Amino acid sequence: MFYHRKITAIIAAAALSAALLVAGCGESRQAKIDTNDGVTNILDYVNVDFSGKNGEGTAYVNVDYDGIETEMVGGEEKIKEMNEVDDLAELTKYINAVSSISFSIDKNKELSNGDQVVVSVSYDNTAAEAAGVDFGTQKSKTYEVKGLKR
Repeated sequence: MFYHRKITAIIAAAALSAALLVAGCGESRQAKIDTNDGVTNILDYVNVDFSGKNGEGTAYVNVDYDGIETEMVGGEEKIKEMNEVDDLAELTKYINAVSSISFSIDKNKELSNGDQVVVSVSYDNTAAEAAGVDFGTQKSKTYEVKGLKR
């Protein structure tokens, strides 16, 4: 009886995860997906938006999780092929790797045009290795504050 519940829960969780993977979440801006080099550089999928008045600006980090997931899996065609129950375990590994990603920004308020902000990324190495994903070596990226109102 418990075995049946466990299998049902696993299948339901995997189906939900697969739906999230295909539907995605995040910003609509799409980075160029490169599945040939074997490296998914997370920061290629990060954009920082600035708003507010000069000297009082705020930074917002936007992440294209769709792009990260698509590159990790190997492209949109590969995602479309992954519809079998056997593929759910593999999808779960990818989702665990993406779920482990976190971002920080060194300064996100009281910004002025010309300031520099640094976005840093961290993730669970074990989850990435389990998914067979190489996130590369870039751990941070600097952005220049632009577009604040004078």
